[in-house]
Amino acid sequence: MKELLFDIEHLNCKYNKGSTVLYIQNLKIFKGELVFILGTSGIGKSTFIETLGLMNNTISKTENTTISFYPKGNESKIQLENSWNLADEKISNFRNQYFSFIFQNTNLMPNFTAGENMCISQLIQGSSLAQAKKEVKEVMKELMLDEEIFEKKIMELSGGQRQRLAFVRAIIANYVVLFGDEPTGNLDKYTAQKLLNILKNNLKKFNRTGIIVSHDIELALQYADRIILLNSNDTKYYGEILPQNILIKSENGWKELDGKSIEQPLAKIEKVLGFHLSLLN
Repeated sequence: MKELLFDIEHLNCKYNKGSTVLYIQNLKIFKGELVFILGTSGIGKSTFIETLGLMNNTISKTENTTISFYPKGNESKIQLENSWNLADEKISNFRNQYFSFIFQNTNLMPNFTAGENMCISQLIQGSSLAQAKKEVKEVMKELMLDEEIFEKKIMELSGGQRQRLAFVRAIIANYVVLFGDEPTGNLDKYTAQKLLNILKNNLKKFNRTGIIVSHDIELALQYADRIILLNSNDTKYYGEILPQNILIKSENGWKELDGKSIEQPLAKIEKVLGFHLSLLN
């Protein structure tokens, strides 16, 4: 049986006390899974990972709101709904301890070499430079990044190289959850598949969780263990997660939360999202 990682109840997400941009009545996320969040632009996908990753104070708390986080099993429950009452330094330390991030905008540091950028996540967590370099170069090899770029400045690298560097930096961190916002957006299909294969192996090896925001339905169907669809049809809020819009991969194909088989997962996704895969190609 899979271990619970997040247990979310009645989570209302807003920016600066404005209108609700995402509502989650009930959602569970498990360890060892790669979760894809799919939906049209502006529907609340990025808000989802900003909220759970404590990147932005979007939690509009009510008496029923709970965000339970279990980084080390059932005995380690941490309530995240009150996180923003803490000092900024404590929130930052919490993120560094449990989370890793990768974005389409790579957020690499231009004054550091490529190698320094890739090693920084482990160095922050207390690893030695020698250990960080060893792990970085192992992942670089898998992603077909020439070792010679280790000493290059960021401005000397292509966009695709920078995207892969950001991935290396994220994957070698000692994380519990990796949050990704369009992490394969600047990559060709083959490289994107290579990256996700490495991520899947990493999640399985260390019983970690990946939560990826994407527009790529094909990659989601190929690599996700769970797909969460966001839409504004038949919902009270513009962005809302409904139980019937969660797809779970099983040994026999895709199914709904209640166990009902989904014979045509692509057709279901296209229907919920309101567009066809062909429109994205």
